[in-house]
Amino acid sequence: MKRLHTHYDNLKVAQNAPPEVIRAAFKILSQKFHPDRHGGDARATRTFQLITAAYDVLSDPQRRRQHDEWIARNERRLDKEAMDALAARAHRPWNGKERRARSWSSLKPAMPPAAAIVSTKLKIPPKTLALWTAMLMTTVILLMLYQS
Repeated sequence: MKRLHTHYDNLKVAQNAPPEVIRAAFKILSQKFHPDRHGGDARATRTFQLITAAYDVLSDPQRRRQHDEWIARNERRLDKEAMDALAARAHRPWNGKERRARSWSSLKPAMPPAAAIVSTKLKIPPKTLALWTAMLMTTVILLMLYQS
């Protein structure tokens, strides 16, 4: 589900944070991303502008209330869109082949990245590599048990 990005996210505070916490978060982030500290870096400048705009809204009680109302309206809209999408998917005509193909593909185990690299470099089929790895691990475990 989509999630709104709000001024609270910009300042990395909870929506019910008191003004003192908002002020402290602004101070920390503004010092961290101040353009003077980054030599005029465009990304730092943009981040600093976002932080400043967020603090301007959240430090004013009336503008903060309006922002909270905007969040509530848009979250209701996003929830409704998500529910509509679920309903549309639930009422889609059934296609046995599509569903069966999806279920078989989900049963295939994912190969670890290292095994995929070894399999590609050595030109060994993935199933053979998995079998050899399992046999090697079994041998190591048996040796450890035998020595103890």
